[in-house]
Amino acid sequence: MSPMTGEKTINVVSVSWYSSGHIIRLVNNLLDKAENPETLIFTIIDNTNGTDMELKEVLSDVSSLTILYNKSEAKQRSVAHASALDVAMSKLETYFTLVIDPDVHIFKEGWDSFCRSKIESGKSAVGAPYPKWKLGKGHDFPSVVFIFSNSEWFTRGGKSWYPFPSLWRRTWNFFARKFVRLFRFATRSRLEKSKLMKTVTSGLEAMTGITSPDTGWSLVKAAKERGDASIVFEAPYSSELPEHMVELAQNFELFFYSSEPFLSHMYSSGISYYQTEKSGDLNAWISAVEKIERSLN
Repeated sequence: MSPMTGEKTINVVSVSWYSSGHIIRLVNNLLDKAENPETLIFTIIDNTNGTDMELKEVLSDVSSLTILYNKSEAKQRSVAHASALDVAMSKLETYFTLVIDPDVHIFKEGWDSFCRSKIESGKSAVGAPYPKWKLGKGHDFPSVVFIFSNSEWFTRGGKSWYPFPSLWRRTWNFFARKFVRLFRFATRSRLEKSKLMKTVTSGLEAMTGITSPDTGWSLVKAAKERGDASIVFEAPYSSELPEHMVELAQNFELFFYSSEPFLSHMYSSGISYYQTEKSGDLNAWISAVEKIERSLN
């Protein structure tokens, strides 16, 4: 059996939109933390369709790497992201696949063996959900930030990564999520401080379901309808964490498994109720990540 299709081989799939700095950090981080780095191959979808000249240059020394070029006509970020992942899904040849955002840092040593073992034990997927402060999204199944499974799971049923439902559902969602977000009052920073607001918005989410679907929602919907079981990382509020982890969890995203840090997602957004003072600050994210890495060593 060739190394490309061996039973331990993992195809790491990530979409780049002028993200060469994030991508090379991600590749090096995944290789460094893997128990079997030789089993990793990388598929990077360049959503600039070759305009980002730096991407190929920074990845020139990475072996087992393929860059796919995608020309998306969509201006909406989630739609463009989904179109790139749809391109990648038709190219999967490995037994396992990890779909991951570029702005992710892995803390977990041996993450590859950990994820493989969970799938081999019967779980359908392993990964990071949307944090609870992202109201209207799914918190009980892995999201596009980090989702690991066997490749057949990703392509089952020919589902697209397209992020939005039908027009009538989108219209209903538009009004429902305003209600869930308390008409923009339930910001991330306010949710951090108010137990009552957490309780109220959680109850509203239970009533309305997912009102802010995103990339890959139809795959997740189909998996949940099948009753697929998954390993879902925890994303606690920063107020629930020790001091040296607060900055990372408060300004970015920090995910745990069994009370141990597994990964961080930088997540820069222009949506006002998600923003914090340092969100979008690359140096602040790297500094906060390094603080936790030092505590783990």
